[in-house]
Amino acid sequence: MINSQLFDSRREIEQFKLQLGKLEGIVNISQPNSKQNIILLKQLQNKVSNLEQNLEQKVNAMCSNIIIPDIQPQKLPELNEMQRKRAVSTDVANHSVNIEKNMFLQGNKASRYSKMNNFRQQSILNEYNDESLKQKIDLSFEQSQQHHQTSFQIIHKPQKQRTQVLLFDCPAPKPMKKVEKKQFQFMIQKGKRIQAVELLAFKQKNLQEWNLINAIIQRMESINIKYQCPTFFVDGRSIIHLIHCRRTITLSDIVKCMQNKDEIIPYLYPRLFIGQDGLERAAEKIQAAFKGYIQFRRFQQLKTLYKSTIYIQKFFRRKQQKELTKQRVFQRTNSIYKEFIQRQTMFQDNWNQYKLYPRVEIHLSSLSYSEYQRLTMDKFIQKENSQISRIFRAIDPQVEIIYICAYEQDKDILMYYERIFEMHQVSFKKVRFLTPENADKFNTHMSLLQKLIYSPKCLKQIRKIIENKLAMIIPGYPSNEFIQLCHMLNVPLYSGLPQHHLLYSSQSGAQVMFSKCKIQTSPGASEIYDEIELYNTLTVLIVKNRNIRIWIFKIDCSFGGRGIATINISTIPGLNQLLNCNEQELDENTISAIKQIIKTQLPLKLKIAVKSLYQSYKEYITAFLTSGGIVEAFPIQDRLKIQKTSISFHVSPQYELEEICTYDSYSAHHYVQTLHLYPSITSTIDNNKFYEEILVFLKQKKMFGYFTLHLILFDNQFWAIGLDSYLNVATSINFYFRCLNKKQSRFYLYSPYVIHPGLQKISIKQLFSTCRMDQVQYETEYQRGQTFLFTDILQSCMVQMISVHENIQRCISQFEEQLKVLFKLGGQMNVNYGESIYESRNDSINILDVQGALKVLRRKLQNQQ
Repeated sequence: MINSQLFDSRREIEQFKLQLGKLEGIVNISQPNSKQNIILLKQLQNKVSNLEQNLEQKVNAMCSNIIIPDIQPQKLPELNEMQRKRAVSTDVANHSVNIEKNMFLQGNKASRYSKMNNFRQQSILNEYNDESLKQKIDLSFEQSQQHHQTSFQIIHKPQKQRTQVLLFDCPAPKPMKKVEKKQFQFMIQKGKRIQAVELLAFKQKNLQEWNLINAIIQRMESINIKYQCPTFFVDGRSIIHLIHCRRTITLSDIVKCMQNKDEIIPYLYPRLFIGQDGLERAAEKIQAAFKGYIQFRRFQQLKTLYKSTIYIQKFFRRKQQKELTKQRVFQRTNSIYKEFIQRQTMFQDNWNQYKLYPRVEIHLSSLSYSEYQRLTMDKFIQKENSQISRIFRAIDPQVEIIYICAYEQDKDILMYYERIFEMHQVSFKKVRFLTPENADKFNTHMSLLQKLIYSPKCLKQIRKIIENKLAMIIPGYPSNEFIQLCHMLNVPLYSGLPQHHLLYSSQSGAQVMFSKCKIQTSPGASEIYDEIELYNTLTVLIVKNRNIRIWIFKIDCSFGGRGIATINISTIPGLNQLLNCNEQELDENTISAIKQIIKTQLPLKLKIAVKSLYQSYKEYITAFLTSGGIVEAFPIQDRLKIQKTSISFHVSPQYELEEICTYDSYSAHHYVQTLHLYPSITSTIDNNKFYEEILVFLKQKKMFGYFTLHLILFDNQFWAIGLDSYLNVATSINFYFRCLNKKQSRFYLYSPYVIHPGLQKISIKQLFSTCRMDQVQYETEYQRGQTFLFTDILQSCMVQMISVHENIQRCISQFEEQLKVLFKLGGQMNVNYGESIYESRNDSINILDVQGALKVLRRKLQNQQ
């Protein structure tokens, strides 16, 4: 009885949900009272779901309180057809019919039925709000309890009865099969969709995806017209599923969306080859398709082979063209090189003619260093113009100057130099300043030589000036590009082969030259390119020279102290004890222990001279091993007793040696020279001893031009430490000295790079007016005093300073007065300014370094006295 009652109540709810499902597809498209109907449907659905939950809770409560007796199951009596009919409340059905009727009414009739339907709908809601359906189900449970009190005991709460529902005892029905709802089905006939209620409901339900659905429906319409198919019965849910697949939609996918696809497929794929000879024609068709496929595959293979052959031919032709281009470039460079050698030999043979007759000297003080060196140079353009003193070669009546500058000179600077020429009654028109027209288009770190080569207008102007005249190029730092420039201008170069000059200007090349010329050098080793070789070499040098405490590392092709580092072995713990033992105790184990100590302590104890360029040991040692370098000893004496002296000399094309000058170099920081004193006050060397050896060596290598030999003097002996095989800044300033003073008994103090940031706001006129007030001037009558050289306007913050006097102490004091003028105009500088420079990667030298070098000079003079 409980089972039949339970199934009856559930069946009522299922039938009511079925009625709501039918109304759900209609209510969205009804015109009158559509919003009210939607609200009513939602309220009814919520009520039905609440009734289902209450029913489940009561069934669970009943099952938990049932006491099952130990009795035999009784056989239920057979029922006739009338008894098997179930009593179902007809109120809900009638009300649902009225709602459906109200939804389908349109036009004028809708207003007539609207009030009546609203009243009935409101009554349905009142009934369900009063829990009528819930009371009916509870009542059925009470009747079943009274009918079977003997068999079961059910504990429940009695409730009030409002309506009676007839329930008959019947066996439990079989579970109902789920019937798919045939919703969203519409038709397409004669290429047009039929605007039925289902299609409108389908569109309203899927408004967001309607663009994609409409595209598929339009394709179905075109298929229907194209193939003259019968009516399509389309399933909307299949279309939605097809859209969600998110792939390319084919004709077979569209056919699957039709319910009568069995009728449509014959129209889309009609049978071919019908008749008596149909099989033969079908076989011929298959053979033709197969043969076509085979030929297509062969064609594809042929196409790939054709593409491969074209690629191979292009690669071969490109490689052949590349090799031909290499050969042409090699032949052209070889021909240019041969022309250069011939031109140089003719120049050497005709040197007397060049020396006696008027000639044009093309001065190009280019710094053709490596790209990394040029990038890390502070004020690179101004330093390329630092040899502006070359213009004073024009004082020679046989010489006319073409000076190549990286930028146009300021009018005030040109007027300043013009007045100096007027003092010596020399026309300033003999000097021509030329600037490459493409200098601004290239990078600032590009060398002046490269800028000139890529400036055809400037080259053309030079050709016009030197036309039908004797001319030659006086280079700066040696480079192979000078050979190309000589070929373009058809003039000789005042030097030997640039590659030879570059080789012997390096640290390792200079050591080779000194050994061949039998010039005394410091203990050391050269051409080191491996880290293990470095450790082994340093160990051997330390063991053989135990008295030397400081060892210097120098990178090849370095200049101005850029690639110098030092190590003091007396600061290495444990090494002195091993070195103090006797020679007999120096066995292999001791040497290996020394090597191990050096290997571990070298990264910690190595001191780099220019810390801003190499900020760690790893960076420095990588550059050292990449470019190659040398290791040499430093004298044991006190630093004040050690003096760096340089000898500048000139070798003519006919190998006639002429000494230009000697000078001492001073520095505030070790190995970075910022101040030069002319002539040298410590030079006690008999230069004629090694001049002959040097001339022999230079004649073998066919090298001539300007050279500077660097020495270290201590205890009446010297060590050769370097060679400049080109005209450097310290040598070129002598052209200006000869212009200032014809007397040789004069001391000169010269600083090529005096940099003060405060000069940026000062003009040249302000500088000269301040110098007059402080009596900083040059006396032409006595040929002494102070003077300046300008490489650029003062806004570049760099100037060159010269002090001239017959007394060295007075010369130093004059130089100090010049520094005071610069500090007065530019302001005092902080002592920590030099440390802030190290934050950037450059080799900046400021005015404080010059001031420190001047103090070192005073100390050395006091020590000598």
